[in-house]
Amino acid sequence: MSMHEEVWMRSFHRIIAINDPIHRCEVMIQQCLNHFPFMRASMFTFSYFTSMGEGILRVDRHGVFSMNTIREDVRRIPPIQRALLTNKPAFLMMDQHHQLFPEEYIEAYDLTSVLIIPLSIERIAIGCVLLDEKEEGVTIHQGLIDDVMIYFQHALAYLLPSTPTTPSPLSKRETEVLQYAADGYSTKEMAGMLHISDFTARDYMSSAIRKVKANHRAEAVANALREKWIQ
Repeated sequence: MSMHEEVWMRSFHRIIAINDPIHRCEVMIQQCLNHFPFMRASMFTFSYFTSMGEGILRVDRHGVFSMNTIREDVRRIPPIQRALLTNKPAFLMMDQHHQLFPEEYIEAYDLTSVLIIPLSIERIAIGCVLLDEKEEGVTIHQGLIDDVMIYFQHALAYLLPSTPTTPSPLSKRETEVLQYAADGYSTKEMAGMLHISDFTARDYMSSAIRKVKANHRAEAVANALREKWIQ
């Protein structure tokens, strides 16, 4: 797990205790703005059946605002449609791509650039987040875009409540180390709390990653949270 992901996990843990789904969205977006160099973010739902996107909320330096008056056919905005259908983020500079974005939105929100992040479950888009007002002097590079995408992939596991779909394949110790990982603890810290060696803690973590069919620790935590094997 990278240093960034460990910081994210600690902030995600706040979401679990929140019952109201809209408040969960607020916290997820606010934490995103704390972690990344943007000052405004807007969240939308999306339906494959109707191609309609509907506003949920906007968060900026002035507060949190409802966007439930916005309902838009995303086919009218090709970059958003493409991001949703391909599950790939996109970054647009309005001086280069203004013809791809409705002029009324560019003017209403004084857009100079926008980062489109699709929100997906099992690669099926359920919405997107639009990030803009990047901090002065910041260059938006592919590494940053990838990090934002990963952030929201992990955050959705905490945002959307679920019930167990299959019995857990994890042993008691494997469940414990994944739970500690979800809470943001390092391998050394969890070893101390479980009164086992660092080597044994790493061994349990490796076994847990393998059993939940993940490639790394952060993905294992996200998979286990989604299946409700940990909280």
